[in-house]
Amino acid sequence: MHEIFNLIEILLFVGLLHDLFYYTSMENIQKQTLKIGLVGVGRFGARHLEKWKTIDGTELLGFNDIDPEKQVSVEANTSIPFYELDDLIELCDIIDIVVPTVSHYDIALKAIQAGKHVFIEKPFTDTVQQAKQIADAAEKNDIRVGIGHIERFNTAYTSMEALLKDVPEEIIAVRQGPFIPCVGLDVSVVKELMIHDIDLLLKLIPDKIVKIKAKGSIEVSNNIDVAKVKIFFAGGSEASLFASRNADERRRSFDCISGGFLYHANLMDHKLNMLNNSIVLEKRDAIIDELSDFIDAVRNGKRHIVSERDGLKSISLANQIEEIILKSLS
Repeated sequence: MHEIFNLIEILLFVGLLHDLFYYTSMENIQKQTLKIGLVGVGRFGARHLEKWKTIDGTELLGFNDIDPEKQVSVEANTSIPFYELDDLIELCDIIDIVVPTVSHYDIALKAIQAGKHVFIEKPFTDTVQQAKQIADAAEKNDIRVGIGHIERFNTAYTSMEALLKDVPEEIIAVRQGPFIPCVGLDVSVVKELMIHDIDLLLKLIPDKIVKIKAKGSIEVSNNIDVAKVKIFFAGGSEASLFASRNADERRRSFDCISGGFLYHANLMDHKLNMLNNSIVLEKRDAIIDELSDFIDAVRNGKRHIVSERDGLKSISLANQIEEIILKSLS
């Protein structure tokens, strides 16, 4: 009996030590300046570089890029030092991954296994298996993962979401723009553009998908450049998504029909139209908002607004859409 009480005392002591360590660690991370390592300083990565300079409680410690010219020019123009990838991961608390999709998996997994939090620009990964492995590794190692689905922070969308009282009966989303050489062509238009609307759609309609119709075309790259999709949900909701990177003009619209009312979100101009009224909303810096939310998630041990599980769902649906379109084209 005495031995049993000793064992209980030891277990209680170990539990107290765990709690003390956890809360001390959380307190430390809430106070410390978080060191950021940026991987990729191309067209979009350069924006991240500038935004990190403005976010309180962070220090952009360094960057990595495989382009030798960028290694020299970025360091010279910004005074942010270049590091080899392994060194950057070792020195930083957070790794911000803004490179072509094909490299997301390797970099993210390496960072997570080193105990670093990761922010990954969309699309999350190239395959569902890669997304699941990252999500599992992050949860196993108690690592925060954020996905760069920037439209979650668009005031036209957030205002509309706040007004919706029911699951939308129908969603119609259009995302298109002119062809830009060398931008996003490593993936299809489904993963480059439509992925944003897929993320919003899955947030608003949590029901099981029962049917997908999709068609598209290859026009300016080696991947799908135009995609038109119809999605049917078990609860009766429907969604129509259109994306093109070979259109004459740019358009970003996201419409919801809910409770008999039409909500039209103009994501480009930050406008929300409803009941014949047009509301011009505050145009916030969505990149700063999403990175700031990620910092808050890291400091407080909670999920980012767009977590690894959200990313997994979006990639799963995007890949299903791609498979249907490619099958129709073969």
